Amino acid sequence: VHPALKDQGPYLVALVEIPEAGGVRLVGNLLGDPHRAVPFGAPVEGVFEHHDDPDAPFTLLHWRLVD
Repeated sequence: VHPALKDQGPYLVALVEIPEAGGVRLVGNLLGDPHRAVPFGAPVEGVFEHHDDPDAPFTLLHWRLVD
């Protein structure tokens, strides 16, 4: 775990395949309870987290399960 994220765990990491983008795969944090069982192939949606750092603004892509 990167030192900047040491207080963020535990968390789930998801590998998400985007069929509409030719099967591109993206890795990201799966939001929600990190202790729950997540079935392989469960539908997810992207959630963007914006950080307005004055020196270097950035955006993180997270995932959440679709009900």
